[in-house]
Amino acid sequence: MEEEIWDYIDGNSSPEQALAIQAKIANDPAYSSLYEELLAINDQMNGLDLEEPSMSFTRNVMDQVKLEIAPVSLKTKVDTRIIYGIAAFFILAIVSILGYVLSNTTFTFPEMKFNMGFQMEQIDFGKYVSPTFIKIFLFVDLLLALAFLDSYLRRKRA
Repeated sequence: MEEEIWDYIDGNSSPEQALAIQAKIANDPAYSSLYEELLAINDQMNGLDLEEPSMSFTRNVMDQVKLEIAPVSLKTKVDTRIIYGIAAFFILAIVSILGYVLSNTTFTFPEMKFNMGFQMEQIDFGKYVSPTFIKIFLFVDLLLALAFLDSYLRRKRA
């Protein structure tokens, strides 16, 4: 009931609603008394002067805001050392299995012949890829991985 009357006083109601509310105010004494009270409140509110803040209010408020400590977002505490340890274990396992497979593999290829009038010679990978070469290659990879890990940890500390 109050909302209808406030909409009528503010002029926010449709013309059909305004006619219905006028009829209710004219016929119903409860509507009429409430309408008179709300109209008096509206007149009092329209008569009030709005207070304006001082010129330096905004500056003072913003200075106080700058002094406030910025809230820190809450994060779930996960120990990253555990995650890095698990990742290192799996990487080490994969590299060691790959190294074992490569060191125990013999590379032989069948002779390749084409009918285009020329013959390709067989490439002997055994001369180039020996177990010693694979071990040296894996050792150099290990050194590069350790250098990368060292630079990563130094950047993380700084």
